[in-house]
Amino acid sequence: MKKDKLYNIKSTGFKTPDNYFESFDDKLFERLPQKDSVDSVKTTGYKTPKDYFDTVEANVFSKLSDDEKPVIKLSTRKTFYYVAGVAASLLLLFAVFINSDTTEELSVEMVENYLGNEDLNSYELAELLSDSDLLEDDFIITKTTYQEDNLESYLLENSDIESILE
Repeated sequence: MKKDKLYNIKSTGFKTPDNYFESFDDKLFERLPQKDSVDSVKTTGYKTPKDYFDTVEANVFSKLSDDEKPVIKLSTRKTFYYVAGVAASLLLLFAVFINSDTTEELSVEMVENYLGNEDLNSYELAELLSDSDLLEDDFIITKTTYQEDNLESYLLENSDIESILE
């Protein structure tokens, strides 16, 4: 039988006589009362050869040879690691260079449009600004020639307190 056709085998190769399982119980119960058939069996039918257990060890060791044959590894982990490293580096390069073109710079107009379109009250806007570092680093505070006392008196005289409190 060819090796390539082994998967086509449908039968197990074992056959039982016709009506074997239907008549098995009847035949068994007929033979159970007969003691002579069971008593007549004195041996199991199995025999060991003469001096088998004395010579088995020598026979086994004689068949084993001390000649060591070279072991050839089919695949090594080193090559797997090299291939995996090359694949990971190529994937990283593709990810970096393909995604680098999609970045856009954030302009002042975009921020103004976003904040203008959102319904943010002054408290939410102040919370957003206090969380960022823009207040300290990026804003330039200009120095004025006005004295602090003069500015305070001007605001008290010319401003409406109710509009400031609202």
